[in-house]
Amino acid sequence: MRLSTLAIGGMVTLLFALAGCGGGDGVSTGSGLSSSAGTGGAVTSTPLSAVSDGSPRSQEACPAGVSACSGAALGTTVGPIQLSKSGIQVVGFSTSDLLASNSNTAEAFGLQPLNQGFAEVRVLHDADSNISAVDLLLSQLKLFWDGSSERPRIIENFGLKRGRVQLGEQGMSTLVALPPQGDGFWNNNSLTFGGTQDHYANNHYFERSAPSCDTRDDSCVAAANNGLRLTVGNWRSGGFKPNQITGTRLHEDGATQGPDQIPFAGFKGYRDLWNWNYRYAHVAGWVTKDTINIQEWGGGREHNKERRGTIAFGQLTDPATVPSSGSTIYRGYARGWYSPDGLMEVFPIAADIEVNVDFSTRQASLQLLNVRIDELLPANLEPAAKLTIGSTNALPFGALANTAIGAITHGGAAGYAGLRFFGPASGGGPAELAGSFSIKGMTGISAIGGLIARRVTL
Repeated sequence: MRLSTLAIGGMVTLLFALAGCGGGDGVSTGSGLSSSAGTGGAVTSTPLSAVSDGSPRSQEACPAGVSACSGAALGTTVGPIQLSKSGIQVVGFSTSDLLASNSNTAEAFGLQPLNQGFAEVRVLHDADSNISAVDLLLSQLKLFWDGSSERPRIIENFGLKRGRVQLGEQGMSTLVALPPQGDGFWNNNSLTFGGTQDHYANNHYFERSAPSCDTRDDSCVAAANNGLRLTVGNWRSGGFKPNQITGTRLHEDGATQGPDQIPFAGFKGYRDLWNWNYRYAHVAGWVTKDTINIQEWGGGREHNKERRGTIAFGQLTDPATVPSSGSTIYRGYARGWYSPDGLMEVFPIAADIEVNVDFSTRQASLQLLNVRIDELLPANLEPAAKLTIGSTNALPFGALANTAIGAITHGGAAGYAGLRFFGPASGGGPAELAGSFSIKGMTGISAIGGLIARRVTL
C-alpha cells in the first residue's frame, strides 16, 4: 500500500476501494487453472528434520471464546518461513528503514523478507465460518518508540469505538474506557521520558463509522459492527472462492497527547488486514505503518517503518490421519506483495494455485499460475519489472505429515514456501490447505504472500 502517513485525507476510502474493487480481491473471476503458464525449475529440498507437532493432541489450543487461532509461540524456522503451533507465516520489513540515510522520513518503502517478527491471529466465527471479529497481535518488529527498545505488543481489532483495547479473559479483545485527561495513567514526561509505554499503546482515540454493507447481507452487517467487512465466497456450493474479511484503522500508537489532544486520526500510522477462509483453513495478510524514534519518548530522528506479512492458520489435520498412499489435487488462490527491486513501492499481487499432493512419495507440487498485480493501475504506473506469471515447485513433507516445506524458484527469484493441511483427512486426503511463501531475486525483486486451497473432490 503506497500511502504516506501524512496523507491522511481520503485514506480510508482508498483502502476500502482497493479491497472491494473487482481487480483487488485477489480472486480471479475465471478459473485461471487450465491456462498455460511458464514454469520455473523445480527444486528438490531435504525434508525437515523436525517441526512443531501440529496434531490435535499436542497443538496449542485456542483460548476459550476463540474460534480459530495461529498459536502464541514460534516453532521451527526454515529460511524466512516461521511455524507456530497451528500456523505458518512470513514477514517483510520496509527497506527504507534499513538504509543508512533516508531523507523521506514520512514514507516507508521497499520490501525485505526476513525471519524476524511474530504475528498471531485470532478470529471469532459462526457455525457457517463467517467471521465477525478478529484480533491481530504483532510483536518483535523492531518498532522502537524510544530508539532502542521494542514497543508494547500491538493488539489490533479494527474496532469502531473510542476506548482502550485489551485481551480479555475469553481470548478475544475487549474495549475498556480511556482514563480521563489529567489521570495519573497518562504519566509520560517529555523531559525525563519516564512514562509507561503500555499506557500509550492500543488506544482508540477516535470513533469512526462502519464500512458499508448491503443491508440484506446479515453476515457483512455482523462483521461491520466490529469495523470489518465480510464478503462470502462460493466454496460452500462447490467453488473455490473463500470468504474474505477486510479491515483498516488509522492509529495513534505512541502519541503522548492522549487522550484528548491528538491532532488527527492516523497521527502515527495505519493498519490493514485481509483474511480468507474456508471451513477449516485461513490465510491472513496484514500491514502496519508506525512512527518510531518518537521525540517525546527520547527517540532521535522520527520516521516511519512499515511491516507486512501473511499467516496461514486454522484447524490442523492430525498427521496420524494423513494418507500414506494415493494422491489428490487442491485448487485455490494466493495473495501478497512484491517490490520490483526491493527498494521501490510495494505492489499487491495475486495468483491462482493448484497443488498436486502425492501421499506415497510425501511430496506436494505447488503451481503458481497467472501471477498478476492485484490493483487497477494506469499504464504509466505499471512497474517495468514484474514477477514471472507462473512456476512449479516440489515441497517435501516434513517430519509431520501435515506440513510440507522447502526451497522454491520463481523466474529469476528463489526462496521458500510452506503449506499445512487443515480439516479432517477423509475421502482421499485433508479437506483444505494453506501456507506462505517468500522469494527474492539477484536484481532485488522480492515478494511475500500467502495461499489457500481446498480439495477438488470433497
